[in-house]
Order: sequence, then structure tokens, then C-alpha cells
Amino acid sequence: MKHTNYLLGAVLAASLGASGAQAEEAILGHVMDSEHIFHDVSQKFSQRLGELSSGSFTIDYHPGGDLGDWTSIIEQVAQGAVQMTMAWNHSELDPRWDVSVLGYVADDWESGRAIYGPDTVMNEVYSDIMHDMGMELLGIIPTDFTGFVMRKGLPAPVNFPEDAAGLKMRVPGMPMAIKRYNATGFSPVAMAFSEVQTALQTGAIDGRAYSPPSEVLMFKDVVGSYVLTREHFEHTFWLANKAWFDGLSEEQQSWVRTAATEAVTWAWENAESESEGWLQQIRDAGIEVVELTPEQLSNYREMIVAVEYPYMENVIGKDVMDKIRAAADAN
Repeated sequence: MKHTNYLLGAVLAASLGASGAQAEEAILGHVMDSEHIFHDVSQKFSQRLGELSSGSFTIDYHPGGDLGDWTSIIEQVAQGAVQMTMAWNHSELDPRWDVSVLGYVADDWESGRAIYGPDTVMNEVYSDIMHDMGMELLGIIPTDFTGFVMRKGLPAPVNFPEDAAGLKMRVPGMPMAIKRYNATGFSPVAMAFSEVQTALQTGAIDGRAYSPPSEVLMFKDVVGSYVLTREHFEHTFWLANKAWFDGLSEEQQSWVRTAATEAVTWAWENAESESEGWLQQIRDAGIEVVELTPEQLSNYREMIVAVEYPYMENVIGKDVMDKIRAAADAN
């Protein structure tokens, strides 16, 4: 279903004429439905933008993937066909983007916000990467800490690498994901997200990696356990086409920045409270939530850091990695 001009208008058209402001409309598209935090953030942004601009700046809103899959929409934003999107790292456009899934940079929600929240070191790191791809970073939206799911009938691995030996773990198609799950004992299988459900049903894979709690129930019919390793803090990117953004007036840019920052701040204030609710829903669905012991977690973490940090330093550069290490150590 199309959602054209879904969130237009907090103000009557007459107010636009009275203000004398130049009208501007921008497309905001993403792939998630109304249950996802993207939708709430989009609504708050659109409403606030309308208030700040007295109705002169409106959003043509397209949730639910009606502009294509998330990688396609990012590419449309980079090219200028779409003005804004919210999505994950698309490292095929720039391998440096994989720094967003670097393991164990943040340990809890407080450190997550200190490292990835508004006006943090990672905002600076990502902004430089986005500019090179022709995009402007409007904000970082938190999701949750991640783990991996295992299909029904299999014991949840907790001792690594021995428990993971021979288990086929679906990972996204990025080199660092393969390094992570090789290091922890799994046999990583790069696979499109759309194929995961069937692959779990048939046994082509035994688990799915990089899963925040909010995505576990997508596979509730075939998943028996969720191992909450908290191996990285998943966050997503609010992106705008840079040429479009730079072409706005200073006042319009200020409206967009202010509305986006307020919406992102709301997301950071509310995402943590939603996390425990997702975990309870997982348990209620009969899926076991498995936590590692401190010793098991320390061992797992050491394996990941040992392979990922040197790899990412080669990709992103020592100076940038030193900034990330300093931020992680400070929190």
C-alpha cells in the first residue's frame, strides 16, 4: 500500500501562505512496518518538522518497503532519487561501514548512548563515511544488543569454540561476520535475510547471527533458543542525500536537524524500556533465552575482539580505530 503524504500536515495550507515560506517536500522511505521504532521516529519527525516550518516543509512518507528493499533505498538516497531513509550498514557501498557491527564496543545501554548517541564520537566517524558516499547523517537510531538464535531441537552453544563446532550459522554477506563466527567455532554461511526462514526449517542452517531481541519472534516457529551474547550494539542510520540537504536554505536545514535530533533523542529514551518487553515476549513464545556465565562471556568476547579489531583497523585506519578504542575504554 502506498502511503503518499501520510504524515503531511499539522498546519492548514492557509498558514503557509501567511508565512511566506517556500514550500519543500521530501521523500522518507524505509522497509519496516508500524510496529517498528522507525515508524514512531518518522511520525515524530514529520510532525515536528511541520510545526517548525509552519507547514511549509512536508514529508512524503513510504514505510513498509514500497520503495524497494533497504539496500535499494539507500542506493536511491545516495543517488538523490529519494531524499531520506532509515536503514542498516550497507558495506557493499563502503567497507568502512562495517565498523557499525564491531563487537563489544559498548557494554550496556548507558555506554551505548555515550558512544553511539547524539553528538558522540561515532556520529563523527559515520558522518565522514557518509559524506564520501554522498549522504548526510541525520542521526543514529538504537535497536538493542544482539545475540544469535538456534533452530528447534539443537542445544544452545555456550562454550566456545567447542560447542559451536559443526553448526552452520547464517551471517550477512560481509567479511567481518565470517571472521567473527569462524573465530567462535561456527561454520558461517553468508545468506540473504529473505532465505533465513526456509533455511532454518530445512536445516540448511542451524542458527541466525546478528539478531536483536525484536527480530527473534520473526522465526518463532522454527527457533528453540536465543543466546543473548550482547556481542554488538545494533543501531541504524538516518540518512539524507547530501546534495539535496546542502541545497536547502539554512533555515530549512535547521528545521530538519532540529526535528531529527528530537526524534532520535526520543528513540534513545524509549528503546531500552522496549528491550525487556521483547525478551519477555520471546520467553512467552516458548523460546529459551540463554545468558552466558561471566567466564563464558569473557572467553567469547576475547575471541571476537582478537579478530575483528585488527581487521577493522586495516579497513578504517589506525587513527579512527584509536578514537573508537578510547571511547570504548572510557565507558
